[in-house]
Amino acid sequence: MKIRLLIIVIIGLTIVSCQSNESGSNLESKMFTDSIYSKHLDEYRKHNVYLPKDFDKTVKYPILYRTDGSTKIENSFYKRTLDSLIENKIIKPLILISSHSNSKIADSTSVKRGNEDKVYLQYRNFEYINDHASTSEDSLLRDRFKNHMLYFKNELIPKAENEFNQKLNKEDRYFYGFSNGAGFGMSLLNAHPNTIGTYLCFSTFGGDIKTNAWKEGVEYPKVYLEYGSKEPSFLKKDAAFLRSKFEELDLELKINEFEGGHDYKMWQKKFTEIISEILAT
Repeated sequence: MKIRLLIIVIIGLTIVSCQSNESGSNLESKMFTDSIYSKHLDEYRKHNVYLPKDFDKTVKYPILYRTDGSTKIENSFYKRTLDSLIENKIIKPLILISSHSNSKIADSTSVKRGNEDKVYLQYRNFEYINDHASTSEDSLLRDRFKNHMLYFKNELIPKAENEFNQKLNKEDRYFYGFSNGAGFGMSLLNAHPNTIGTYLCFSTFGGDIKTNAWKEGVEYPKVYLEYGSKEPSFLKKDAAFLRSKFEELDLELKINEFEGGHDYKMWQKKFTEIISEILAT
């Protein structure tokens, strides 16, 4: 009898312990790396996931999709920043999905600097910038830009939202990118305006801003465009073109020139400011 009672007590304690561990598993925010096999790119792709404290799959969260999500320093900054903003009730809890680019050197391609030194391009250059690599002899670069966009739109976004039980519409999705990542964002919002509702594009490098077709009657997403006073002139010209085009189409564009150059510390500062505005509690 005593043995049976002891067994029941042990089982009861085990159940309580498991329930306690389960309930406490979301008491802290999480930042971890996951991956997905992309049929469009024919390779595995990594992405980082940030889940807020007390994350609950039955609750609906806005999701911020970010490019250039591979470095540890960046992940540390974004986790620390989001933790602070959420904890202090400055912004509502959100999920962050940071898509890694492919930094492998594309051996068959190179460009020359003014001193004739060769610079070998990475696959990410062909993923983020539409430079018509379809003519390349390298089969891995052919249609890289198109396939990467299909991966981002048709594989990464559905995978993330299914995994975390998020039934979102355009207005619940946000995009954040800088430099080449922002250029990709500008191409994405132009080609697929109904996927993501708000874009944060900083120091936009590329993106076919002038050559893309901007059509009347299309509800293009809101754009927060930031660039530095010391950035290259072509980048400023793209910003000026975008300002005039959005005014012509009566679209929402917030554009700002900050003091500085192509500097990720300024991008982080502007990220904190803008996210505090658009996701305010």
